[in-house]
Amino acid sequence: MSTLADPQLIAKLDAAWGDEQAWTAEGLHWLHLDALRTRNNRQVSGDDTVDALDWLGRHADQAGDRPFQRALVLGCGDGWLERGVRGRGLAHTVVAMDLSPRVLERARQLSEGIAGITYVQADMNQLPVGNAPFLPGSFDAVLAWSSVHHCSHLEQLYCAVHALLRPGGWFFLDEYVGPDYFQFSEAHMEQVRSLAGMLPERLRTTRSGFVRREFQAPTVAEVLAVDPSEAAASSHILPLLGTHFDVIAKRPYGGSLLHVLLAHIAQNFQSPEGARWVRALIAAEDDLHRQGLLEQHFCSVIARRPHAASPQPTPAC
Repeated sequence: MSTLADPQLIAKLDAAWGDEQAWTAEGLHWLHLDALRTRNNRQVSGDDTVDALDWLGRHADQAGDRPFQRALVLGCGDGWLERGVRGRGLAHTVVAMDLSPRVLERARQLSEGIAGITYVQADMNQLPVGNAPFLPGSFDAVLAWSSVHHCSHLEQLYCAVHALLRPGGWFFLDEYVGPDYFQFSEAHMEQVRSLAGMLPERLRTTRSGFVRREFQAPTVAEVLAVDPSEAAASSHILPLLGTHFDVIAKRPYGGSLLHVLLAHIAQNFQSPEGARWVRALIAAEDDLHRQGLLEQHFCSVIARRPHAASPQPTPAC
């Protein structure tokens, strides 16, 4: 484990992410809705049925670089990403890491019986490069889905990923890239409130019966109280990426408003009536994006380590 790992932080991560039931106790979230996942697929890959992981697979196919021999998953959570990588034939073997022991145990249980997956506890802020299994140049691909936005030392992480990848290796991210600690502007929150104001009260009600009326950005203190790593340096993910890697494809997609609006109430939109409202909300968000009136807070990116075995890309490494 990294020397930066704080026992108090690990305990908070265990509490926040170790039990999916706790995360959905008040209700579901935007990506629990098929309509949102389909829309996001379309914006990333151009095909409703091709998600971002298969989009990466298509690029690897075109480059004649599939399957990867060895891949690393950063911040694996419950392990769905590495199971997908193995199940889709994207890599022969996968090392998956997370800082939360509770999360890792859950991932191991869910991945039981699937060959080729190894779990390791480590800290993204200081990956132990040089110690097995984090050996320099030993990975063909590094993948992160909703995890790198939990890293506060991005320069250090990108240097480590650069070192771990073989020349020409692939770095895939699907991430929240919006304001740090979810400090949305008042103009952004006003857009959320405008959409919320159109919804009937029954669609804004959580599982416990609480009606969401006020839509405010959380304070930094509120975010830190739940998970100090949450969106710690999220706004820097994309600007720093190009200083270490060749960015092959970048696809911003929806959710800038809807991930805030639908938190804890997405279950209300699984009915036929709710599905009609979801279509209207998607259309409204997409229209704001087209007009340039809405920031893009989510993005899928495919990058590669330059093929030339050059020195580390920046003095920070």
